[in-house]
Amino acid sequence: IRLFTALTLFLCAGFTWGIYNPGACRRAGGFCRRRCPSKYSTIGSCGFAQSCCKRRRVSSGCHKRDITV
Repeated sequence: IRLFTALTLFLCAGFTWGIYNPGACRRAGGFCRRRCPSKYSTIGSCGFAQSCCKRRRVSSGCHKRDITV
């Protein structure tokens, strides 16, 4: 059972790779909250029942290189 639990946690926790405490969260440009507000994405974990949140990048779909005159 321990091996199964460890394997499950390893496979399911890929999104938290490298961000697992408040210091790592701040270094990644995020902040710790129980739940991320809208317009913010969860980029990791700050510990028990806390997520590391960071503002989502919004792309307009139009970039300077796409415009020709």
